[in-house]
Amino acid sequence: MIRPIAAAVALILMLPATAHAGAWTKEWGAYYFKVGGDYYKPGAYVDPETGEETSDSFFGQSYGLYLEAGIFPLWPIQVSVHVPVSIGTVTFSDPKTFGDESARATTTRFGDLRVGVQGAILKKAVQLSIGFDVKIPMYSNDRVGAEFSTYREVFPIPGDGQIDLNPWVHVGGGIPDVPLWMTLGVGYLHRTSTFVGWDTDLDFVDSLSFTYTFGGSPGPVHVMFNLDGNKNFAEDTVTRERVALGPSFAVNVWKGLSVSARFQGEVWARNATQGVSFGFGLSYHRPN
Repeated sequence: MIRPIAAAVALILMLPATAHAGAWTKEWGAYYFKVGGDYYKPGAYVDPETGEETSDSFFGQSYGLYLEAGIFPLWPIQVSVHVPVSIGTVTFSDPKTFGDESARATTTRFGDLRVGVQGAILKKAVQLSIGFDVKIPMYSNDRVGAEFSTYREVFPIPGDGQIDLNPWVHVGGGIPDVPLWMTLGVGYLHRTSTFVGWDTDLDFVDSLSFTYTFGGSPGPVHVMFNLDGNKNFAEDTVTRERVALGPSFAVNVWKGLSVSARFQGEVWARNATQGVSFGFGLSYHRPN
């Protein structure tokens, strides 16, 4: 049986909110820690079974902890961990039961645990690194809404519910004597068929994942423009693909402690909702 993916897939599309070092790899003793909240609102709710827009609406929230730390004293190698809690709410109508009133179905679960390892290849004027990320669901989609049998399918699910593997390469660098820099990352996103806590016939296709950031650091302020997304390698009717872009900034407020904010809009999406996301964070870092 295929349970509809529902608008909660939008929560997955907020992944750019997760901090990432890009091409710069943490050395031994360096680390970065962030706690933050992110929010997502699609322009329209798209029924995952019919592909048609409906009068229903969706709002997603994600709160998480993120850590990067250098783990090897002889060469820059780091590990990263992201632990999120996702909250998705669908507002829907059912005239037979609720008349002219709307009803809400909310799902709160741990989201997708993400664990990565990254190593530096070059660490001079041009930074080059390679890495490998793994996504592991911390929820069971078969249990979402199970206590509400009649409206079970209305409840949004936290994610696709299967394990992803994503090897990638990042290159980046700055302009000498100018506080400008950029980083570009390209990966192969392998969507495995290993589902956790979900009996489903869904099967996703692999895709090219990409991210680009151009930034400047005038004093304690870091201003960035971000673009990211993925493009499927094969035509498919269920595997999402999208392109999103938007600005972000961070301000150092005290000895490694920073506050940050971001905004991002999806300029193109397929097999998924299309909307806007924004987020806020508090972070602390110990530099290389």
